[in-house]
Amino acid sequence: MGPKPAKPQCCRIKTLDSVEFNPASNTCRNSHPAFTLIELLVVIAIISLLISILVPALGRAREQAKRTVCASNMRQIGVGFVQYAEDFDGWFPAKPKVGNPNATVPELATVQQLGTPSPGDQGWGPQFAGMVHDIMERQFTREGGAPKYILEPKVLICPSDTSGNKFNVNDQLPVVAAPDMARLQATNAATEKNYSYMYVALWRNDDRADFFMFGDESNRQDNATNSLTGLTTEDNHGRNGINAMFVDTHVEWKGTRGGDLNSLQELADKLWGPAVFARPRYPGTVGNRSSEVQTID
Repeated sequence: MGPKPAKPQCCRIKTLDSVEFNPASNTCRNSHPAFTLIELLVVIAIISLLISILVPALGRAREQAKRTVCASNMRQIGVGFVQYAEDFDGWFPAKPKVGNPNATVPELATVQQLGTPSPGDQGWGPQFAGMVHDIMERQFTREGGAPKYILEPKVLICPSDTSGNKFNVNDQLPVVAAPDMARLQATNAATEKNYSYMYVALWRNDDRADFFMFGDESNRQDNATNSLTGLTTEDNHGRNGINAMFVDTHVEWKGTRGGDLNSLQELADKLWGPAVFARPRYPGTVGNRSSEVQTID
């Protein structure tokens, strides 16, 4: 008998349960063959399908989380509104009329978006930024001390929001939380927007609980009848709808069928219906209770 043939090198480095030696061919045969090209393509197709299913679901979950944070921010702002009203005879924050300290409520409902020519120590800035900086927190921004009603400027920002319109025009500004309340930009020359919401001024804390008072703004002007005329994918929550806060400061998600005008008019009807069908509260008002307030962004 001649010497035994040497075992091929491949058989020395493989485990016996996965490799078999074929004496006739003097080769090793793996009992677990590699994937074929077709099998690899099938695996890739399955993984791609799973990704296409999971990615939108993860996006929706992320947006839902941001929507929840947005609602929480609104509730904190609502707490500030309530505290302010307790200090100011039941009135939520509202601006006076320049040169007319005795202006009626219907007259005040035409000037809430305005600032004074010289905001300075005696004046106030435009839109909601001026409302917060120069009306709500006036004692802090003009006289020193600490903010009393809105302690953290970051609650003025919806986490989904990245851009918003300039005061009184549709040109866009980046949305960035102010470093502190004193540096909230409340002038027509603002280079960034430090809030994400629209506000309905001139409600009182004893008004009906279901009156709409606060909500996500769009990237267009949201003053008075211009509010809720269109939503795009760039708005706080896209075309899906808005978070809305009411006079009793509870917050609800209000969805839409889309961001077009007709869908938003349906939403506006739901939000404003209670005020539209309520009688006016103050003498001299022409119209209904909604005529005695003004939406500003």
